[in-house]
Amino acid sequence: MTTTSTDKRRRLRERLGQPGIIVAPGTGDALGALLIEEAGFEACYMSGYAVETTCGKPDVGLLTLPEMARRAAEIDEATSLPLISDADAGYGNVVNVTRMTREFERAGVACIQLEDQTMPKKCGSMKGRGVVPVAEMVGKIKAFLDARTDENFTIIARTDVWSSEGMNAALDRMAAYRDAGADLLMTMGPYDEAELAEYVRRAAGPVAHLNSESFTMAMVPSDRLEEMGVKMVILPLALTMSKIHAMRRTLQVIRENKADTRSHAKEAMATWADCNRLTGFDEITRIEKTFGVTA
Repeated sequence: MTTTSTDKRRRLRERLGQPGIIVAPGTGDALGALLIEEAGFEACYMSGYAVETTCGKPDVGLLTLPEMARRAAEIDEATSLPLISDADAGYGNVVNVTRMTREFERAGVACIQLEDQTMPKKCGSMKGRGVVPVAEMVGKIKAFLDARTDENFTIIARTDVWSSEGMNAALDRMAAYRDAGADLLMTMGPYDEAELAEYVRRAAGPVAHLNSESFTMAMVPSDRLEEMGVKMVILPLALTMSKIHAMRRTLQVIRENKADTRSHAKEAMATWADCNRLTGFDEITRIEKTFGVTA
């Protein structure tokens, strides 16, 4: 039976109310999502950085809402996992957030991550980020809640104020965002593990944490995060960075071995059959045999 986007949103909402931390690896494409599901994770994260990287661009908000929504739809269709999606700063003001909410809901997204950066936004690990006034972000959260049609469509509200104003400013913003209706709260560092534990303890609601491979914040094992009280941990770039490294190595082998990849394939490449299985070729064969017209 096909798992609908409504089913996925309801499942994530229920999971947020249950004990235990949710681990959500990130991807920029549907292939990564298939691998995340195959590995047994219970949610998938669409990283804006990863999507931009697949398009050969830096994570500075160059891709538009329609481009991101199309990619989200591709990822959602590929798996039965709830999709948590980076929504940057909402692609504009509260009117833009309204459109973003409707586009992402149609795309099947179960939860968005909305940040309080000024535009044009930057990757949260980059310097030079600015933040909008608290009231502006509160308005965006409320616009999201007003525009959604499925009450199980959830929102992570993220603040980037820590790097310029410190922990207390971040905690104040998280309290305001929780009061506005955010389901989960996220703060970008830099901070170390001890600071992370303190802000989770003082946070106004459930916390989502980035175990970011930029290492600008503490990377903490999920069992330790769960002990702190963190509800969700997202790994936005692990697959993307692994993919770059692996593809570089394969291209080096192609050059060094005069276009012969047989020895490399045994140790570092999926098989042809495995690729076909992963992407659902058996289902295509079943449909053709069941419904196709034979000569």
